Amino acid sequence: MLSVGKGPTELDVRSTRGATLTKVARTLDEVDAIANLWRSWECHPNSDMDAYLHTLASRPDVIAPYVITALRDDVPEALLVGRCEWTSVPIRVGYRNLSELKIRALTFIYGGQLGHLSLDASRGAVRQVLSSLKTGEADIAFFNHLHAGSHLHSCVTTMPGFRARDPFPSLRIHRAMTVPESVDAFFLRLSPKVRKNQRWQTRKLEADHPGDAKLRCFRDVSELEVLFRDVEEVARRTYQRGLGVGFVNSPEMRGRLELSARKGWLRAFVLYVAGAPWAFWIGTSYGQTFHSDFMGYNPVHSSYSPGMCLIMKVIEQFCNRTHSAGIKEIDFGLGDAQYKEILGDREWADVSVYIFGPSMKGLATSLLRVPALLVERAARAGLQRTGLVSRIKRIWRESTRRRTMLGTRETDQRCWPG
Repeated sequence: MLSVGKGPTELDVRSTRGATLTKVARTLDEVDAIANLWRSWECHPNSDMDAYLHTLASRPDVIAPYVITALRDDVPEALLVGRCEWTSVPIRVGYRNLSELKIRALTFIYGGQLGHLSLDASRGAVRQVLSSLKTGEADIAFFNHLHAGSHLHSCVTTMPGFRARDPFPSLRIHRAMTVPESVDAFFLRLSPKVRKNQRWQTRKLEADHPGDAKLRCFRDVSELEVLFRDVEEVARRTYQRGLGVGFVNSPEMRGRLELSARKGWLRAFVLYVAGAPWAFWIGTSYGQTFHSDFMGYNPVHSSYSPGMCLIMKVIEQFCNRTHSAGIKEIDFGLGDAQYKEILGDREWADVSVYIFGPSMKGLATSLLRVPALLVERAARAGLQRTGLVSRIKRIWRESTRRRTMLGTRETDQRCWPG
């Protein structure tokens, strides 16, 4: 149950090198006390205060807030936004989960570093986290997609002792693209091969379905029922659904997109052909950036590349400043993909890192992860030497997609007898 009253320690204060202090907000009252500061630093939809409070209220596994304020000479310098929650740590090799451990975690969200997180402030924050783990407040801490090379990344990977340290931080390439001022400028940025392929796919779709391809942008609360119905029709057939990730028509998702629509952030694009949804791209317009959240296409129509067709149409609208609200950048989100490599003009590395507490569950989590990750790293290294990584990924995704499609057909047959 989410803590709403005064915690056992309303403000934890830890001295760091004399000048920097850290305070922890563990209740909604304490979070409200820093609301003005928080809102003045908001820069990412994940750590927007309203979105954060919605997450706390909508997820039953959340125990309490856990937001660190770093102060220098009593002046707030930075916030590190997290929460205390029950979570499952997967023990996996590749896409396959071998088991999951249910433990208590301090989770620091992606995009949750607000203000100026200096080296001193980062040291103070990590010291605070280590102290909380030592006192048993949680079994592990998880820092979700830190900017590689940042002060916080350095502190998280070097300050914990040997047994608490994550031996296998997860590094991922993150890509974004600057939105050109015209469609012509956008296409000139692409390679001749990509331009040729995209024009061929567009002509093929238009020739086979003349006048039937339509792009719709959903933005308002009044449109959400249609959006959920049509996006779910596509999402349930994707390989992401087979992996248990991506868009799902759940109460939590409904609440999230309703909040996004009420705040004016929602930009959800659906490609219809002959009135049927073929592909979708749901994102958040925040500041001057379109943050990609969910994407998928119906594999039955894969010969037309409907996902890429949708992406290109949306980018053309952004270039023409249609539905853009001044969008100047597209953040393609977590994880890498071929289309992101083709379209992106900026990239950086994100690193997800654990710190393991001294509790039995914390130590057990660390010990169980190591063998599985050693096997995965060795297998991946071998496949990379032989150039088979991309091929294995394609085979795995196609297998997952086929299983998902088979399950969808069986469900359709049960729902529509005869």
